[in-house]
Parts: sequence; structure tokens; C-alpha cells
Amino acid sequence: MERLEAETERLRGLDYREGGRACRDAAIGCAAWHDRFLDAAGPGRVHRRLLVALADLHNLAAWTCFDTGREGAAARHWERALGLAVEAGHHDLQANIHYRVGRMRLHGGKRRAALQAFGAGLVAANRAGSRRAVAMLRANQAWAYAGLGDRDEAVRLLNLAQDEFARASGPVPGWARFFDETDLCGLSGVVLTELARTVDPAHTSAAIDSLDAAVAGYPEGMTRSRAFSLMALTANHLVDGDFDHAAEVGDRALAVAGVVGSTRVADRLRPLRRLADRYPGNAHARTLSARIAAFTPPV
Repeated sequence: MERLEAETERLRGLDYREGGRACRDAAIGCAAWHDRFLDAAGPGRVHRRLLVALADLHNLAAWTCFDTGREGAAARHWERALGLAVEAGHHDLQANIHYRVGRMRLHGGKRRAALQAFGAGLVAANRAGSRRAVAMLRANQAWAYAGLGDRDEAVRLLNLAQDEFARASGPVPGWARFFDETDLCGLSGVVLTELARTVDPAHTSAAIDSLDAAVAGYPEGMTRSRAFSLMALTANHLVDGDFDHAAEVGDRALAVAGVVGSTRVADRLRPLRRLADRYPGNAHARTLSARIAAFTPPV
């Protein structure tokens, strides 16, 4: 059991650092192999621990599938993960699974469907008594509402997320450890970036502050998260008319993206290129657009 849990942690770290491509096949294979032991596990604590460990692993396998563009496979692994977590009665893990399902929907532009998943996650998070999980889900609800152009609701939810996170305490399970102060800062910057796009460009100033702090705060292993924050930061500098900084940060974003095996990275670069193309009269914007067009994701 300890080796299974340790392997899941190892694969999770690889996903953060190198993207889903680096560990997807290993996560799927490991989950399939260990599923066979469920019938052999005795009743009681050992069986529940195995249920939780397998739910965590299927949750990770799903995430790596999503990160590499295999959404059908991701949905199947999340269905399996949720069934195991429900059988184990582990509400915090259930909340995390719903959160990740919501992220896939949000990535695909299905904001209302994402809100449904985040809402289901909140029910589980509240049952678990996890302020950290509640904060994570509230912040992602804010992202969805920002994309819908609902400034008041996005800001309200983001404030709730920050309040909940400030009061969070206790041990943090591996599946939720990524969501720390730096990640909340980065997510806040993304919400503000969306509001700058859908409501008012004046939100760029606050977005830049949050994203600068996130980029500086992410540890070395959080490569993909840093790439996403750098992309959002580039977008804000473009909207702000600071083309020199946009070019500089955009180059950094592409350099980091080039070592991450994630189709989501390429997916998020496309709207950044479209934004750069809105400024054909600026040489920095034209160069940035050309560099994004030439980028080939390592997937």
C-alpha cells in the first residue's frame, strides 16, 4: 500500500514538472494493475485505504489524460475515481475529483457545466470540513463567472476563496497540496485576466500584480503552472499596451512551455496569439505572434 501511495506521489510530481505526457501511460497502467487487488483486500481500514489510494491514482490518471487531450479517457477515469471515493466515504477526495472534472469543462469553454461540477465539489468539501477545498472551488467558480462576464459574482467568489484559504489549517492530502498561497495568487490573476477580457481592461493592473507574485512564488517543480501564469501575464501586458514587457514575458512563457508535455499549454497559447494579432502595427506583438505560431508542443 505504501509503495502504491508513494508511486502516485512520484507520478504527481512528474505531471506538475513535465506535464501529463511524462506520466500518463504509467499512471493508467499502475491504476489498472492495482485495481485487481480490491477483491483481495480484507474488510475495514486496509480496504478503505486501498479504495482511497486507487481513487487518488485514477484521479491523477484522468488529469494526465485531460492534460494530453484525451478527454474521453479522462472522463472514464474520473467516473472510476469518484465511485471509489464514494465507496470509501472520503468527501475531500470526492471534492477534488469534482473540481478536476470542472476544470476540464472550463478548459473547453463549457462554463455552466463547469459550475455544476464545482457546485457538486462544494457539497463534498463542506461535508469534509475542508476550508482549503472550499477555497479552491470558490476560486474556480470565480474563474467561470469571470468568463461569463459577471464581474460582481466573480469578485464576490474570489473574496470568499481568499477568506476561506486564510482560515484553512491542518494536514493537506497529496491531491490538494498544489493549491497553496502561490497557486491561489496565480488563479486570482487568471480571474482578473478574464475580467479584463470580458468586462473592463482596467483589471489588468491587479492581474499583473497577482501573476507577478505567482510566477515568483512557484517552486521549481511547478513548471506547467508557471507557464500558464506567464501566458496570462503576457496577455495583460498586451492589453495594457506594454509591448516591450509582453515580448519579454512571452519569450519566457514559450521557453517554459517548451519543456512541458501538455496539450493544454498549446491550447492556451492560441488565444494569446489572437490577442497579439490585434496589434499588427507593433513589431513586438508581430514577433510574439510569429513565435507562438512556430511553437511545437512536446506532446
